[in-house]
Amino acid sequence: MSDGPWVFRGAARLPVPRADAFEPPARLLPAADPDDSVERALADPVAAPRLRQLARGAATVAVTIPDASRPCPSPAILEHLLDELYDAGVSDDGITVVVGCGLHRTTSAAEREALAGAPVARRVRSEDAQGLETRCRDLGDTSHGAPVRIAHRVAEADLAVTVGVVEPHLYAGFSGGVKGVAIGCAGRETIAWTHRPAFISAPGVAVGRLTGNPFRTTLVEIAARTPLAWAVNVVMNERGEAAAVAAGDPTAAQDSLVQAHRHAWMRAVDGPFDVIVAGVHAPKSHNFYQASRAATYIGLVAGPVLEDGGLLLLCADLPGGAGDGPGEQNFAKVLAAAGTPAELVARGLREPLGPGGQRAFVLARVLERFRLAVVGAVDPGFLEPLGVAAFDSVDAAVAAAEARLGRRARVLAVADAMATVVRSR
Repeated sequence: MSDGPWVFRGAARLPVPRADAFEPPARLLPAADPDDSVERALADPVAAPRLRQLARGAATVAVTIPDASRPCPSPAILEHLLDELYDAGVSDDGITVVVGCGLHRTTSAAEREALAGAPVARRVRSEDAQGLETRCRDLGDTSHGAPVRIAHRVAEADLAVTVGVVEPHLYAGFSGGVKGVAIGCAGRETIAWTHRPAFISAPGVAVGRLTGNPFRTTLVEIAARTPLAWAVNVVMNERGEAAAVAAGDPTAAQDSLVQAHRHAWMRAVDGPFDVIVAGVHAPKSHNFYQASRAATYIGLVAGPVLEDGGLLLLCADLPGGAGDGPGEQNFAKVLAAAGTPAELVARGLREPLGPGGQRAFVLARVLERFRLAVVGAVDPGFLEPLGVAAFDSVDAAVAAAEARLGRRARVLAVADAMATVVRSR
């Protein structure tokens, strides 16, 4: 397929012939030798000693990795980390790979083996950290009152190391850094406090913003109460390949990758548009909870380029429906129960919405201003109760928008709306 216009729908590319403007995915070339990139990052860490030095004397080490909702070359990274820890004198018996699930569903033994890689799984134990099911340790409160409850395996380790992916994030500005521990391995109390609507809608909490972002500042303070001292962060391109790697101090490693790639993720465009066709790649296209992130990146950015009342069209196959984790199921329940988006926003500012409720809240904020639809869902029946339309094709969705407008619609295609944040120039 040519360079455009097209958008991702899962693992496939969907042409958008009616697009008036096109934002292609970030042109991030894959690392020429991913193994060598990891080795070099480990050998030259950012603002931290090398791991083989830092880990000397540690009897227990917890290494956290993302779950399957975020593509990450964890197996290759873990093999290099185990070599570093071996050189530090840490035995395999003292190492645990922890899958940071947050409030997503737990993983099976087979899924954990796939996430860690068979060679690593044969050497060290692995387990989940899941906010509702995993036993947590109380590490006190942050200076602003956030309860710090962290999975006991991580909290009680002599050293914690985190593996993560740096990409735009609606609350933290960018993912990666300390987030894999501060949220991925946190208990329900910590996640509920940090994700409550009043906090995630506070000034400074915004996609693409690190400085002056109270959400990010709170995560750093949470992590400071844990044994987390080192990270390996990766930037992935739209083909699921590692494009850049940084290691060392979690915050400094994240910052270095953000500064190097911010221009590729944050795009200023000439609007406004009547329709934005937003591509959602796998695995974020698996369920609506994850895919809806693209809608919030577009709708809640400072200076959105979609006209008020415009159509935001997510291209996602959604084989997992709304999602099957506890937070994902409650997200759909809360959204479906709302009479209007404004009613849900007001409720969220007034009372707790439960696990996953914050995503219903932010999506309601989008729905207050824009219309939302999905094209290509495998079984779209669940979308209508959520206030979301469904179409079989982009052409049908644009035709419906034009019938409503009574004129030709101006259409923007965003190939990868999970890693491309469009805002007004």
